[in-house]
Amino acid sequence: MQVLNPEDAKRFLIANNLGEHLTRLAPDTFRTEVTKDVGRRCAYANMLTNHLVTSESAIACLDITDWDVWPSAQNLDLFYSYRRYLGEHRSLKDAHFHVFTAAEANEFRNILHLGLISLFDVAGASTTTDFRFYASHDEWIQVAWHEDVEWRETTEWFFAP
Repeated sequence: MQVLNPEDAKRFLIANNLGEHLTRLAPDTFRTEVTKDVGRRCAYANMLTNHLVTSESAIACLDITDWDVWPSAQNLDLFYSYRRYLGEHRSLKDAHFHVFTAAEANEFRNILHLGLISLFDVAGASTTTDFRFYASHDEWIQVAWHEDVEWRETTEWFFAP
């Protein structure tokens, strides 16, 4: 896992044709699910990871923002402890953009899961698919959606039209 500062994150996104930053998805290009169920967020973390880490050459990224909106729902000590375990000692303020290889899919899923249960804003993308998502601290998740998407069958039951 690499964790990038904002300037390096922008360079990474541009170099990998992912835009200049990860944000909410454009209107009419996504499906949304709202949930307050923490167990369901675990299932989301698994599903989203599987749709972003699609091959051995995949490089997936997570941009974590707005991590201080609901302090009562967060355990920043747990989050930072896991990042330190992975070798990252900077704060989210200094480095909030995470990059993972396919071999680090479990770490990707764990960081995502911690972000979802902590009600952080988390956006994700990958170099091997145009699947993207944006999860809000307001307990909704947007996933990229259009008529011919290859992931429609495996995600449709999760997300309301």
